[in-house]
Amino acid sequence: MNFSAPFIPQFFTKQLQDILPYTDVIIGNESEAEAWASATGLSDVKDLLSIARSIALLPKSNASRPRIVIFTQGAHQTVVAVSDKPYTKSFPVDPLADAQIVDTNGAGDAFAGGFLGALVAGKDLDDCILVGHALARACVQQVRSRMVVYANQDYNHDQ
Repeated sequence: MNFSAPFIPQFFTKQLQDILPYTDVIIGNESEAEAWASATGLSDVKDLLSIARSIALLPKSNASRPRIVIFTQGAHQTVVAVSDKPYTKSFPVDPLADAQIVDTNGAGDAFAGGFLGALVAGKDLDDCILVGHALARACVQQVRSRMVVYANQDYNHDQ
């Protein structure tokens, strides 16, 4: 699930709380995380690591799979909490020069698509984050998030 925009956790808190038990992956950005923290009464709405951890540990209907919570922060580190791990983790983002950034629209969606694509392909969590970062990075260097075909050396479309 993607929090999508700060107004979603702000105005639809109850609806999100109703569906969270059925979610394995939650992705949002720092503004959406802060809106969730504020709407649910968490004490520090700026502590993304704690916010991610609190969501990861919420009740889950399918306990056979851990919940993964990811908060992106643009050019700043990506924060990850996994319900079956006793820690949260931060992943650095390789910054681009200002001149390389053309349009940031769609970067979060590109990250989510890259992350989820790698996840269903069986990649480990670290690699999933790296793929998400790579697609977001490619996205912001283009107009209107129109992606050119992105492939790495491991990809073979004939298989």
